Amino acid sequence: MRMLWGFVSAWCIMRLECKFILCFKNYYAIPGRSSRYTIDQYQDFLVGIARNFIKELYGLGARKISLGGLPPMGCLPLERTTNFMGGNECLDSYNTVALQFNDKLKGLTIGLNKELPGIRLVFSNPYYIFMQIIRRPSMYGFSASSVACCATGMFEMGYACNRNNMFTCSDANKYVFWDSFHPTEKTNHIISDYMVKKVLFQFLS
Repeated sequence: MRMLWGFVSAWCIMRLECKFILCFKNYYAIPGRSSRYTIDQYQDFLVGIARNFIKELYGLGARKISLGGLPPMGCLPLERTTNFMGGNECLDSYNTVALQFNDKLKGLTIGLNKELPGIRLVFSNPYYIFMQIIRRPSMYGFSASSVACCATGMFEMGYACNRNNMFTCSDANKYVFWDSFHPTEKTNHIISDYMVKKVLFQFLS
């Protein structure tokens, strides 16, 4: 259940004096925390962290902020590898958790827009664009989305992944994922370009 407890990806775009700052934050589970929270309680705990962080930015003068949610966690190569009973397909249970958490972040966005005068907080949901890339990789110039570029592409991540690994692919641009947990630079660029355009459109409307 480590992914249900551990993974939150969020980014914010903060405008101060006509400048945009891109912030990316990962939260990972503290050992033993999963034994003290239900999934719903842990989601609320993380939403509370997001709420406090946004209020801190607001206190510093930020008024246009984009809050990002979770991608389809069940489609990460690491999770598909462990789903051998399901034919190594995406884990629907993990994706459901991501969707539920994103709904809570959307609710947080609505609430803070009402609570904080002058703020323009938008929720930038990466889930569906990421899922589209995974389900239809060829549309974006990829040839593989179920396995990663690094080594076997099934479970390696972090320091186990580098160009010196004899099993690492020769062209990462053909893969949606760099390692079993992280997308490639090309994937990140596609998603960030899509999200920034969507955010800027909402800011200008």
